[in-house]
Amino acid sequence: MLARTLKYLLGSTGQSGFGSSSTANEVTTAAASATDLRSLTAIITGATSGIGLETASVLVAHGVRLILAGRNRDVAEESRLHLASSYPDCEIIVFHLDLGSLSSVRSFVSQFLALGLPLNLLINNAGRFVYEQAVSEDGIELTFATNYLGHFLLTKLLLEKMAETARESGIEGRIVNVSSGSHRCRYDAGRAYGLSKLAMVMHTKEMARRLKRLTQAAATTCYVAVHPAMSGVSGKYYADCNMVETSNCEEEAEARLWCESEAMIHAAEERAGEETE
Repeated sequence: MLARTLKYLLGSTGQSGFGSSSTANEVTTAAASATDLRSLTAIITGATSGIGLETASVLVAHGVRLILAGRNRDVAEESRLHLASSYPDCEIIVFHLDLGSLSSVRSFVSQFLALGLPLNLLINNAGRFVYEQAVSEDGIELTFATNYLGHFLLTKLLLEKMAETARESGIEGRIVNVSSGSHRCRYDAGRAYGLSKLAMVMHTKEMARRLKRLTQAAATTCYVAVHPAMSGVSGKYYADCNMVETSNCEEEAEARLWCESEAMIHAAEERAGEETE
């Protein structure tokens, strides 16, 4: 742990040639020198601030078509206008998406698929830290519902489109699940947040086994999303543009989480259906 901290503070580079001092623009420019990014379409959740907005900014600067999904449509539209003012030729489409609502996730996917666009990149970046205990409209703890379960359903519903795009374009699709170091923590005040991020790591690894595809902060997000060095890499956790070990999750637990996630979604949607009858 001390060695990792010192490496981070010093900005040392790893095997990728990048490190904690690398910027999103640096790694994306390096990728663009080997790959034409202008043919790519990306969905980014939580792209209205922080890492998500920086990721969006760098990708549109390199010609990527962006689907900007946000819980607050007005804020998302402000982000679109901000990006368009810097990159007038960029193509950005805004959709409402509340990851804490399973019906909102399904509505978003339906609206996106109706556009008939390809999908090369899915960047599951959105994260929410809820200070007071709360449940979603589906009766699920809100942090877990937003940070993990909503992304799980979103990814599942978009997999077929991503596979179709990869077959037709010959370009490998990439799914990037942005997590945080909180998944290393055991039980503290941020337990719900940490568990939701741990679930994202476990989801990534189990999805890789099922689908043979990818994962993870702005430079790191851009690196794993577009850098050619990531071709064929699957189910790994990256920090500072380099692969690191995750908390110890056994394959059986990861597979069980996948099945339990599907069961939670099914049960929640069944309850919702009964309430509307």
